[in-house]
Amino acid sequence: MEKLHCAIQIRLAKEEIFFGPGVLTLLEFTKEYESLNAASKKMNLSYSKALRMIKGSEEALGFKLLDRKIGGAGGGGSKLTPECMEFLKNYKFFTRDLNNYSKKIFDKYFNDYK
Repeated sequence: MEKLHCAIQIRLAKEEIFFGPGVLTLLEFTKEYESLNAASKKMNLSYSKALRMIKGSEEALGFKLLDRKIGGAGGGGSKLTPECMEFLKNYKFFTRDLNNYSKKIFDKYFNDYK
């Protein structure tokens, strides 16, 4: 039997939540497939929903997350911008550090529970 633990999901907000695990996954799949459309299909999201997620995050952050190339005979595609790559790196480090810290606090209060 697994020991009692906590699970934290980090979401970033201004007036409203604009970034969290869902947008992170969408961006990671976009990087892998070099396509927002393919990433949205992988996540069972409509392309329009995926695009709204990206645009909402871009608006809140004030910079582009993706360089998008419209399809056609040669095909389209999407690549993460350098600003996006830096932001994702910081988000992952922040999440890691916060999870490590929360584990210490959790153990302080719940270590005796199984």
